[in-house]
Amino acid sequence: MIVLGIDTSGYVNAVGLVDGSRVLADSTFSAKTDSLEQIVDNIDSTLRSAGLGLKDVQGIGVGLGPGSWTGIRVGVTVGKMLAFGTGKPVAGVSTLAALAYAAREESPLICAVISAGTRDAVYTACYHVDDGIVIQDGEYFAGTVKELTVMLKEPAVLVGSGAEVYLQMIIKEDSSLITKVKAVDAVPGGAAVARLAAGRLEHGQSDDVLSLTPLYLKESTAKAFINRYSGITKVGE
Repeated sequence: MIVLGIDTSGYVNAVGLVDGSRVLADSTFSAKTDSLEQIVDNIDSTLRSAGLGLKDVQGIGVGLGPGSWTGIRVGVTVGKMLAFGTGKPVAGVSTLAALAYAAREESPLICAVISAGTRDAVYTACYHVDDGIVIQDGEYFAGTVKELTVMLKEPAVLVGSGAEVYLQMIIKEDSSLITKVKAVDAVPGGAAVARLAAGRLEHGQSDDVLSLTPLYLKESTAKAFINRYSGITKVGE
């Protein structure tokens, strides 16, 4: 199944294409503006790099965030427009899950981290890896790095943009974690979004194109989203 993946939740726009487990294209573009035109151009150039057109795409995956409020909305809007205009199914994917999927070979326990707008505040979700499948452990978390430190009870890898900075902050809070936690700096990948979406679409788990909405996490609302999007965090090779 050829799936187009889009994520515009951060400082880069990510666009990727997969066909089953095979990556056809995986591109990132500086998000200088959050314009629809820029993202559409990025999608077009990624399709052309794979020698494909939109007519060849069988499904669309879109990163729901958390992340930049405006960026997420633009990316989700583009994904919905493409799905509605072409009649292709669409599947939303947590950006945290996409980060964890990309780092699935790094550690049995992965904590994906995204800046919540200030130096010591993060959005986080932790995942364990079982035979190449990433499965979310517990709920989404929105809070401080100090609070995240308390959650780290076993060896793990932090993955995300600025992960190394967060690791140093964590070690400062608890020096015993210096040998247990490592960091992988990464941005969400379009191919990871596409693969996670493909896993959902292959099991008939598409989203309604009109009601699909971004995943905005705040401490008071994080708990609600784990139930709403509980089906998007488990996928195999």
